[in-house]
Order: sequence, then structure tokens, then C-alpha cells
Amino acid sequence: MKKYLLLCCCSLLFAQLPAQDDAPLLTPEEAVRLALESNYDIRLSQTDVEIARANNIKANAGMLPVVNLVANETFTLSTFQQKLSNGTEFDDFGAPFNTANAGLQLTWTLFDGKRMFIAKKRLEELENLGSLNLRNAVQNTTAGVLQTYYDIVRSRLQERAITEVIALNEERLRIAEARLAAGFAAQTDALQARIDLNQRRADLLNQQTATAAAKRTLNRLLVRPAGTAFGVDENLANTYAPDREALLQKVLSENPALVSLRKSADLAALAVDESRTLNKPRITGTGQLNVQRSDNGSGFLLNNTQAGLSVGAGLVIPLYTGGNIKRQVQVAQVQAQQASLRVEAQRLAVESELDDRIAFFQSQQEVLQLEEDNVKNARENLNVSTERFRLGQTNALEVQTAQNSLEQALARRNLVQYNLKSAEISLRLLAGEL
Repeated sequence: MKKYLLLCCCSLLFAQLPAQDDAPLLTPEEAVRLALESNYDIRLSQTDVEIARANNIKANAGMLPVVNLVANETFTLSTFQQKLSNGTEFDDFGAPFNTANAGLQLTWTLFDGKRMFIAKKRLEELENLGSLNLRNAVQNTTAGVLQTYYDIVRSRLQERAITEVIALNEERLRIAEARLAAGFAAQTDALQARIDLNQRRADLLNQQTATAAAKRTLNRLLVRPAGTAFGVDENLANTYAPDREALLQKVLSENPALVSLRKSADLAALAVDESRTLNKPRITGTGQLNVQRSDNGSGFLLNNTQAGLSVGAGLVIPLYTGGNIKRQVQVAQVQAQQASLRVEAQRLAVESELDDRIAFFQSQQEVLQLEEDNVKNARENLNVSTERFRLGQTNALEVQTAQNSLEQALARRNLVQYNLKSAEISLRLLAGEL
């Protein structure tokens, strides 16, 4: 009889099992690939890297000369009267006068207390920081996609659990109606069975709604239409075995947040060096190659052409700035100290977070073993209670309690499996392994 009951429940389970609408299967790896190709956060970080790379040139650091081509032309109409000492007079109305000038001008900072070299180093560090931020975006996006993906898997497994309980409720309703028809039970048993069945069907609808919402969230992360249909690999098995020492080494060297703060501290140290160059002398070299031509419509000199090369140098020595340079150096030093403190605080935080997540992972592993045992016992208990109810050896309340116990055990097991997978993703993210 037990074998018959199990076979009947299994057939009902597969008959009512919520399908994935024959949608194409989306694996976790494929979901991550799609996200990395199209996710907006990653694309924005990529553009930031491109901007930092474009800025990282010697000219932006002030290390190269600036050469300009300068040209102008002036046209004048003049009216004049001239009388020479010998009595000769000249009158001219609307006499044209044209001047054209063209030249190359060069300006080059020859010395600024090494500020230009520090600026170039700062631009290189900014480019490196942009690359780190891109990596952080990739890691965070990957973690978000995987968390959402496995939340869908958890929701699907919960649908299966509810569907299994629905099949058991339907079997219980048939038994109650058969006993009522035979005059062996009260009508309340059948009514309560029908109430419980409707409640489970409502639970299934709510769970399917939650699954659909989670799928829309994943589609948004993958930059796809919200209604794109897909199936998931309904497997939450976990074989991950975290090694604290190995993870700690990776966390200290690869943790995205920690590495970014270290790079920011390097930039703050460069800012101190750069501010100290403000009180250094500044030497600027200049050069000019110039050609000028003048055309005169009247007078003794009809045209004149001149060409010349000039070279010069300028020196600026800050003598008094009202303490402003000193203030800038002090502010930069304090900001560098703040950056170092942030690095140390983050290091302690990630170490503590690592221990917390490992402890949570290990505790969930133990809880999973207990919940697996609970599911096994709850199924066996329900089989026994249902058979006793069929034979009239117990009442409907015992079967109802057994069904509730199985439903709760399945839900807890699914949640623990998801917690383990989520904890694994969090540990890998913390260590920069995603």
C-alpha cells in the first residue's frame, strides 16, 4: 500500500509540476557572459578607463612644449597731407596700407621642481585605478547575476516543493471524500482538506509570481527585454570547501575594495609630493620665428619684409604666498593620512567579514545535513499518517500536521541550499575570485 501511495503521489507531482515553458536553458556561465557583454555598469566603467587612458599622456602632465601658429593681417586706408622743407607738398586720399604677420611661437616648461613628472605618475595611477574600478564592476556584476540566478533556482525548487504538497493534499482529499461517502468520516475532514488544497494552490501561484519577478530582475541585469523567457539549471548542490588561510591571502592581495583604497592612498601620497613643488622655481623657455610684410600705397617706402628668430627664458620664484602653499601641503598630508587609515580599516573589515562568512558557510553546511534528515523523516511520517488515515486508524489532523511538516522541511532545505550558494558567491567576491 505504501508503494502504491508513493507511486500515486509521484505521478500527480509530475503531472502538476510547473514547467519552464520549454524556454531555452540559461546556464550560470552563460548568464555571466551576457552580463559582462552588455551590463551598463561595466560599460560605464570601460568608458572611464578609456578617459583615464586618453588623459595619461606627457602633454597633459606639462612635459612637452606648446607650439602655436600665429598669423594676422591689417588693412588700413589713410588720408594725409605732407609738406617737405623744400616746399614740396603731398596730398593723398584713401591711401592703402597693409600689414601681414605670421610666426611660430613655442613655450616649454623646462623646470618646475619635478612637478610634471609627479603629474605624469599621477595620471598613470589614475589609469590603473580606472582599470581596478572596471574589475570591481565586473566582480560585482558577476556576483549580482549569480545571486539572482540562484534565487530563481531556489524559487523554482520551492515551486516543486509546493507542487509535491499539492499532490499529497489531493490524495488526502480523495481519501477524505471516500471515507465520507462510506460513512466512516465527518464532512469536516473533506472540507478542511479542500481548504488546505486551495491554500497550497494559492501558495503556488504566489511562488510563481515571485519566480517571474526574479527572472525579470535577471533579464534587467543581462540588458534584455524583461519578458525574455528562459529556463534555469535547477541545481543548488554545493561542493565548495573554503580554506581560510588561502582565502585570507587572496583577500589581502586581491579584494577589490581593499586594492582600490590602496591605489587611492598612492594617489594621495603623490598629491603631497605635487603640492611641495609649488614653492620651487619655475623656468620657462620661449621661442618665436616671425615673418612680417608691410605694403604702403604711398610714400617713399612701398613695401617692407622682415623675418627673425627670438629665443628667451623666464624664471618665476615664489617668494610669498601668504602661507597658501604651506596650507596646501598640510591638507595633502592630512588627506594622505586619511587614505592610509581607510586602507587599514578596510583590511580589518575584510578580515572580519571573511571569518563571519566562513563561519556562516560552515554552520549552513551542518544545518543542511539536519534539514535533509528532516525532509526524509517528514516524508516517511506523512506516508505513515496517510496510510493510517486511509485505514481509519487516525484523524485528518494528524495528516494535516504531517503535510505541514513536510512543506516546512522542504522550504527550509531549499533556503539553506540557497544560503550556501550565496555564501560561496560572497566568499569568492571577497577574495576577488569571480
